Amino acid sequence: MASPNLTLQPIHEGTLLISLWVTILALFSAVGIILRQVAIPTFSPYVTLTPGFVMPLLTGIVLGPLGGLLCGVIVGMSGALWEPILIPLLGNIALGVSTGIPTYYRHKLSRVSWTLICILSAVIIGGFLPTFVIEVLVFGVPMIVAALTASVDAVQAGIWVVVVIILAQRIVDPILLRYRRTSQITE
Repeated sequence: MASPNLTLQPIHEGTLLISLWVTILALFSAVGIILRQVAIPTFSPYVTLTPGFVMPLLTGIVLGPLGGLLCGVIVGMSGALWEPILIPLLGNIALGVSTGIPTYYRHKLSRVSWTLICILSAVIIGGFLPTFVIEVLVFGVPMIVAALTASVDAVQAGIWVVVVIILAQRIVDPILLRYRRTSQITE
């Protein structure tokens, strides 16, 4: 079987078979849809507390930016059934990409640097920015109110990304390690 496209996943750990990559994406997306349905309302109609953040973040770490983006689209669409469509859709895409991009360059970073970049990226890009920008530009919410509600998403993203990093390093990576093929990338 031909080697899968290396842009599909982080290059620091080798490559996964395309069929395994798609299977992981489907499984993580399905779990993300289920977790997204658990939503606790907040003071804002645009923000809910949900464990649905976990799967786009985890998919970004495990499958890289493209996997995080695709999982974010799928999970975000399920959230958009009950909320204004742009925040869950773009928010979940941003969550997946926010951990996928640092993970793509993980081989060039120390473990501590990668962890800090993932956390900051998830908080700012995955949590704060989508909610803030959409509330201000689309819904006309005053900036101070939008910043307050976006901060709830930022804190939530920060908590979930720490859980996801631990989950990925302790459980997911050891399982997938036996299925990875070494990468043939030279720098």
